[in-house]
Amino acid sequence: MAGYSAPVRASLDVTYACDLRCIHCRTNTGEVPVHIRRRMLSIEQLQEVMLELDAMGTFEITLTGGEPTIRKGFWSLLDVVPRLKTSTVTLITNAANHTPEQLDRIVDSGIDSVRVSMDGTRRTFAEVRLADVFDKVVENSAYLRDRVRSFKVLTTVMKTNQHNVFELAGYLRENGFRRQDLILVRAHGRGGRNRLLLTEAETMAIHEGVQQFKRDVPVTDFDLNLNAPYLVPGEKLPPYQDVVMFPYLVRDSSIAVSATGDVTMSRLYSAAPLGNTKEAPIDRIWADGQAQLVREQEEFSEERLREIFWDFASDPDGSQLIPLTSLLDRQIFEGYEVR
Repeated sequence: MAGYSAPVRASLDVTYACDLRCIHCRTNTGEVPVHIRRRMLSIEQLQEVMLELDAMGTFEITLTGGEPTIRKGFWSLLDVVPRLKTSTVTLITNAANHTPEQLDRIVDSGIDSVRVSMDGTRRTFAEVRLADVFDKVVENSAYLRDRVRSFKVLTTVMKTNQHNVFELAGYLRENGFRRQDLILVRAHGRGGRNRLLLTEAETMAIHEGVQQFKRDVPVTDFDLNLNAPYLVPGEKLPPYQDVVMFPYLVRDSSIAVSATGDVTMSRLYSAAPLGNTKEAPIDRIWADGQAQLVREQEEFSEERLREIFWDFASDPDGSQLIPLTSLLDRQIFEGYEVR
């Protein structure tokens, strides 16, 4: 147990709503029950959580969703960014429907780290995102890329787009982008329901493709990574991986705050929240939750985490249900009582 005095990184779900209906959506946008949506933190409560994390010394706060920018009051939420003394803020967005004025508000707010979701070139993108907005996403991404300190494209790899991810990498490279992370679709939300998980053979083919890409293309030209913990037994991941991979590299050092205020350890293995921000401040939740983290770390060995993460979709006829392992899976599919 590391015994950190504060979370190193924190992921904050701003909303469960989205302006797209992607086939792999982890939060089931458009399907989240009304009684859960009504319990979402207010903008003022979200601001307070960010200030509390900053006061604790958290290095990075990631705003995600859903699509965070469509949350009513999102632009007021950004008013808190210039007040943060320690934390940097990363925004994960689909960049699908932003106006130039909205992009400027993101940049002017002080957010200097942006991740945009892009899951294929035009045709594949439309098949995954169920919307013909590829050109707009690329246009908005280029605008943000040129104006923030850190920019990266995030690509979820699934059955539907596995054939297209390297074509997308080539397209991005040709159009001036320099960083892309591939993230394997998991059982969260529609990814599991739509049977989009890759088999072991498909996953290893992507892995080998990334390794070949790295041999062919200098990292200074285009930095392509596959975010897949425990992929190769004994393989050490590069320490600079951020946002998605950090909780796997440094366990029990990052938290996730759901849109309704539940605080968990980035949903790695436990369905039991450490607490809820409506009932206690983050610093107390963190301190009181240390004993729970010790128990969970003893229960979930590295071998067990590997087994959970690499539960491949190896049953092509669909006769076997995919086990659900994360807090979010259990909230949505098993009716976990969100407060």
